[in-house]
Amino acid sequence: CGGFRQSTYDSSIYYAVSSSNTWDKSKYYDCPSGYYWASTEEGKKIFKNNDNWATPFVYKGQCGWSGYVYGGLTRYYFRFRDSASTNAYKHSGNYDMYRVQFNSATNYFAGIVCIKD
Repeated sequence: CGGFRQSTYDSSIYYAVSSSNTWDKSKYYDCPSGYYWASTEEGKKIFKNNDNWATPFVYKGQCGWSGYVYGGLTRYYFRFRDSASTNAYKHSGNYDMYRVQFNSATNYFAGIVCIKD
C-alpha cells in the first residue's frame, strides 16, 4: 500500500499514514495530489454504520502493519481536517464501514482520511 490505502467500504476514501504517530492539532496535513483531506461531516455522511463486522479493518494488520504497529510506531487514529475542533477519527482497528468516533488524544496518530477529487 505504500502508506496510502483505499477504503474497502467506499472507493473514494483513502487513508494516508503519517511518518509520526503524534498528532499536531495545529498542523495542516496534506493528501497526495488528486485527493483532499476529508472533513468530519464528510466522514459522518459516508461512515454511518455501528455494526463493526462486515468489512476488513481500516488498516490494522494490513499493508505491512503488524497489528497496530507500522514503522516501529503504534498507530490508532486517522484524523479529519477539522478534528482539532471536532475530535473525530477513524480507528485503524475498527472495520472499515464503522462510524466516525471522537476523542482528543494526540498520541497513537495513524494519519489522515483523504477523498479522491
